[in-house]
Amino acid sequence: MVTTLHSRLDLVRDFVNTLDLETEVDQIASPDELAEWFSEEGLVDDLVEPTADEHADALAVREAIRELLLANNGMSADTASASAILETAGRKTGLGVRFEDGRPVLAPEGDGAAAALGQIVAAVAELASAPEWARLKACRDDHCRVVFYDKSRNRSRAWCSMEVCGNREKARTFRAKHH
Repeated sequence: MVTTLHSRLDLVRDFVNTLDLETEVDQIASPDELAEWFSEEGLVDDLVEPTADEHADALAVREAIRELLLANNGMSADTASASAILETAGRKTGLGVRFEDGRPVLAPEGDGAAAALGQIVAAVAELASAPEWARLKACRDDHCRVVFYDKSRNRSRAWCSMEVCGNREKARTFRAKHH
């Protein structure tokens, strides 16, 4: 179970960043790779064997979260569809309120791949009401979309890296003005 605020932020960031849009490298491209990722993140005790449907659900959840994080960065995003995907995933994993030492937490029922995905959905649900959630953003660059935590004082960071994506955007804007 992911417990601290920062570990939940890290989990969500790392999950969405399993797909690198620029290089088209997907760390969870197959059910076996998803199982390995769940294990490496400590979301399962033993290596699990996700079904094709569980794998498809994980990929849909990943992109739904990315949509919400684009919205956090002021971008146009389909938050209604993203929310529906996360709600469906929450129901499929039996996500519900559990009590740990008298404190309510969201947790999935059972174990395995569905429960691992449920922990990610639970992390998003818990983070959404925290002020830190608005600082978790997807890069505005269409070819990047890397998720990052905005540590800027005024929460205005738009790109994962000013040196790469920010510089590309400045160059595009400059070329557009001078043509």
